[in-house]
Amino acid sequence: MVFDSGAKLTADIIEQIANGLIATLEGYWTDADALWTTVTRSGNNARRVLKFNNGVEPVIYLALEVINTHTDYYYGNQGWWRKGRGIRVVFSSSWDATNHIYIGSTQSTFMAFEGCANCPTSDLATTQITYFQWIETNGFVIMGKPEPTGSNEQQSFIIVVERVPTASKEYADNLSNFYCYAAGNIWQNMYDGNWPVTLLRNRSILRPFAYQFPDYTGGGSWGQWDANGNGISFPPLPGYVAYKSIGNGKVYYIKPIINNQANQFAPIFQSELFFKWSEGVGLIDGDVIAVQGQPVKFLCKALDSPDNANRLAYAIKYFG
Repeated sequence: MVFDSGAKLTADIIEQIANGLIATLEGYWTDADALWTTVTRSGNNARRVLKFNNGVEPVIYLALEVINTHTDYYYGNQGWWRKGRGIRVVFSSSWDATNHIYIGSTQSTFMAFEGCANCPTSDLATTQITYFQWIETNGFVIMGKPEPTGSNEQQSFIIVVERVPTASKEYADNLSNFYCYAAGNIWQNMYDGNWPVTLLRNRSILRPFAYQFPDYTGGGSWGQWDANGNGISFPPLPGYVAYKSIGNGKVYYIKPIINNQANQFAPIFQSELFFKWSEGVGLIDGDVIAVQGQPVKFLCKALDSPDNANRLAYAIKYFG
């Protein structure tokens, strides 16, 4: 269980995540393919893939890829395409050791944090990302902000990959114990309903292998949504998410609720790695929240980005 922050290249970040998961004491994570490395950083060649196997739950593979070519589209509007670079997260039920690719049931999200209408001029092989990151056996959470480049739609981002033990599920569901949540400070999530390269759609939540949101199947349109209530729920108080009481100085929040359907009506477990918080109601960037009665702390971060003043406000696990 390790918290880290600093500035690194995207390839070094996914290398650190992969090695950190493998190094966890339980030994559930292993390297799934020795040919998937971060040595070559041109194109989309910096990547890692891990296998999770604890002998009880279904085996699952997790791929982390640096997408570093502007030829990859990630959303569009009736022919108006955007292009981006960033991190692709892929869950799969199996792995092809001959062709070195994910197979079987597969779900993915593409978190583009360098983007523009025609082609990002940035190169993720040289662009530094300021990051805040927690890694443990049950997954990781990272928030990142890219340094300014020639792109004109740079985003800060959060990516969460989390496993919840079977004993913490609300009921037996015969599904995996994982989910992924991803959001940016400009475009919380986006997708196109027409482009065939489905692995490059940005999904705010994946629940392997039940559903992904958004997952539009029509054609020629695009959209943006707040993911709240669509697979993941952040129950609000009036106008707030998490806030600090002016009465007793305590922070009140609800852990994000993960659902088994792309709505808020099928809760299966709650996150232990992160939650949303509200600015302007007592909490500020950099605050550390200690959970009462537990050896657990969360760090509040609010990240804008080089091209947008919108702030991404999440508390991520910091200790415990």
